[in-house]
Amino acid sequence: MSDMVRFSFALSPRMRSFLELRDALHALNDAREQGHARDWLHAACDLRASLLGEQGRKCVIPELIGLLDAMQRHLNKLAGDVPQYQTSINKTCVTLDKHIHALQAGLSEFTAYLAQDALINAYLNTQKKQDWLGHKIGLPQSLDALWQGAANRSAWLQQGLAPLSTATHNLDQMLNDYVQWEEGTAKGGNSQITPERGITHGLLVIGLPEESVARGIIPDISGNKLAIRLRFQRWLPGQPPMELSDDQPYTMMLIPIA
Repeated sequence: MSDMVRFSFALSPRMRSFLELRDALHALNDAREQGHARDWLHAACDLRASLLGEQGRKCVIPELIGLLDAMQRHLNKLAGDVPQYQTSINKTCVTLDKHIHALQAGLSEFTAYLAQDALINAYLNTQKKQDWLGHKIGLPQSLDALWQGAANRSAWLQQGLAPLSTATHNLDQMLNDYVQWEEGTAKGGNSQITPERGITHGLLVIGLPEESVARGIIPDISGNKLAIRLRFQRWLPGQPPMELSDDQPYTMMLIPIA
């Protein structure tokens, strides 16, 4: 599946919290590696919202622990059904248990850092209030100097968040390898997915060929737990989204972890 682009859609509040955390951590790491101060600041504010439970989000640590525990229970059940894989599954469960214990210890020091940091709070304030004095315009002018003068600002935080990043990365890999891909075709750009009754699914992953995404083809979903409508649009530069009228092949996974 290396030539596929994966689109993850949360089907449960807990999974949505996880995806928001995953994407914030990815953005934070990428911005730090590339030395982009403004991108790092934006990602840090996004991560803060997840860790503090702000902007309508739940505090993500209990949500992540819950997902890790759910994955562990599913794997333990799977080990009983396929004894030939029991040894490797048990090793994975031990890893999950380590992640759970590491997160239960808490990240209070780093959460406090995100809550108290003057630069992060200044950036958040420019997003919230009427900015007739021009703070939103003035703040970017200081970012490069602040970034150079506080080189440890991002490095210390990145190091402290390592247990969270590792747990999130490992869980993301497990979720994307947990069930087999199913082939599908959206006739005239539209398809419907009917989840199996009696199973609570937390994540839908849609896979598209890279060449399709390069042509601007993007999946859009709507619906509920009983029926999911999948439709494809074409996003072209400078144009509004257009409904796809051609048949579109895709692959999908419904993950029973919520």
